[in-house]
Amino acid sequence: MAILYVTDQGAVLLKQGNRLVVQKLGKQIRWVHAFKVDQVVIMGNVSLSPGVVAFLLGQGIDTVFLSYYGKYRGRLISQLGKNIELRRLQFRKMEDPAFRLTAAQSYVRGKIANCRVLLRRQNADLHSEEITASLARMRALERKAQAAESVESLMGVEGSAAAAYFGCFGRLLRADGITFDGRNRRPPRDPVNVLLSLGYTLLANAVETQVNVAGLDPYLGCLHSVEYGRPSLVLDLMEEFRPVLVDSVVVSVINRRIVRALDFFRPQDREPAAFDFAEVEPIRAEYPILLGHEGMKKFVVSFEERLNQKTMYLPRAMRLSYRDIILEQVRLLVRTLQGEDQYVSFSAR
Repeated sequence: MAILYVTDQGAVLLKQGNRLVVQKLGKQIRWVHAFKVDQVVIMGNVSLSPGVVAFLLGQGIDTVFLSYYGKYRGRLISQLGKNIELRRLQFRKMEDPAFRLTAAQSYVRGKIANCRVLLRRQNADLHSEEITASLARMRALERKAQAAESVESLMGVEGSAAAAYFGCFGRLLRADGITFDGRNRRPPRDPVNVLLSLGYTLLANAVETQVNVAGLDPYLGCLHSVEYGRPSLVLDLMEEFRPVLVDSVVVSVINRRIVRALDFFRPQDREPAAFDFAEVEPIRAEYPILLGHEGMKKFVVSFEERLNQKTMYLPRAMRLSYRDIILEQVRLLVRTLQGEDQYVSFSAR
């Protein structure tokens, strides 16, 4: 699957012949063959010509709009899934408390297990007693998740596991000028949390794309509560992939100095001219620290490389890209709804 990310502020996306062209200030920045593009991700103040909108809708190319700083805004799709019977089945099954609890337990256990894999891999070199203690705590919480008697109590277990995990996450980071004192968001207040939040937004987009492909309703899940505008099913299915596809990438880009402290800035330290092409939003009040354009591009490239990386997928006994594994997990959920299979979370090795 080829994804075209457009991050240049003030740019315009055009259709010229059989090419999708990105222009800025009347000059061509880059282009790709239109037939190679499966999805377009627009980040920030980027315009789409009427011709390219018609082309994307006509070809059924999913087009996602994010704020420049990683907030999901919406998407341009030609039509929703046509399988109404599958959606009706989804709504019926997710009204069943026993089904909801069983599925939710799989999501939480998968997340905890994959968080432990990341910590264990990193601790092979670090030999941190703090990480060892967190691993033991999380293993106990994984067992507790399996014994949870309600989704509400399960969420409490998940919260405790997240606290243990992020409590030692800073130990994994080995770059000067970048530290991590705990998870914070809305808005993120330090470089690590900026990258985590951006990564989770990109992951949510990847998962929602596959949910739409499968024909499920992204707004009705089992673990996350149903609220207006919240894609609960997407959030559910993301859980097992967060440590594998986002947290590990954040650790990698920081430790390998791909993204560095100088790639971030605080809005009050920049002149207003720096935002000439920025989207209209109160960034100075809402975002205490921001990732610059070059850092953004480097992180997006690293995330895409991770999504396209292949690993062993045991249910099919073959190596698949992580992007394809997300689709396989969504299809597994469909079979579970249909009573043909049992959902088991993806386990990293």
